[in-house]
Amino acid sequence: MMELSEAAIVRLERRGHRRDVFVVMGEDRIPRLRNVDGWCIFYDPRAGRCREYRSRPLGCVIYPVNLDEDGDIIVDDLCPQAGTIPAREMEERGRRLRSLLDTIDREAEGR
Repeated sequence: MMELSEAAIVRLERRGHRRDVFVVMGEDRIPRLRNVDGWCIFYDPRAGRCREYRSRPLGCVIYPVNLDEDGDIIVDDLCPQAGTIPAREMEERGRRLRSLLDTIDREAEGR
């Protein structure tokens, strides 16, 4: 499940969504987007797109770039566009992802 920063949660709340509906709080105190039937709560499988695309969390913007268990930048090979991201863009998204995860971890420590 996609991890969420407080800023992402607030942005989605301002769009009229209730936190208790779209957020699942982990035992690690990290909020994540709720999945329904294997999909993100905001994904519309019939239309094949996100209902909150313009307000989607930064982690969704950065995807399919991710970090592996060693912290190395990778591309999720489950994504159909996995092979289309240039190396320079991967590095930039990787930097943004590390910064986002640091923010999420700091926020979790304060909960």
